[in-house]
Amino acid sequence: MAELLIFTGPVKSGKTTELMQWASTKKNIDGIFQPIIEEKRFLYHITSKTLKQFEADKKINVVEIGNYKLLQESFDWAKNILMRALEQPLDYLIIDEVGPLELEGKGLEPTITELLRNEKKFLGKIIFVVRESLLDKFIQHYKLETKYNLFKT
Repeated sequence: MAELLIFTGPVKSGKTTELMQWASTKKNIDGIFQPIIEEKRFLYHITSKTLKQFEADKKINVVEIGNYKLLQESFDWAKNILMRALEQPLDYLIIDEVGPLELEGKGLEPTITELLRNEKKFLGKIIFVVRESLLDKFIQHYKLETKYNLFKT
């Protein structure tokens, strides 16, 4: 059964950077990060070291949240990575980040729900990155009140 961990902190506090540095020292790890490079958000797949544009300039096939326009095809790419990782004998699976879209059933959903539904099949640790301001909503939304630990690098 997976151990569920939550890595949290304020918005733009360096959560992704800190976790990427920590992950670079680990083996048998997979998942996705959402780094910001030159003021644009990207998706980064840990295993393949693939960087994919996430933030769009135009409004074609995008999901909008606040001032951000995020590419639906990048969400789909990330969801496939996460579902494939569930079948692997990993020590860690990182999901950066679960935010307002997922709490509305968009973004990386329904994949997050599916991962949690199948957590018994996964023997490693799943690390969710969640901004501090959404932590309580995240825990309630996914019914994790007694099933998680906070993660520190």
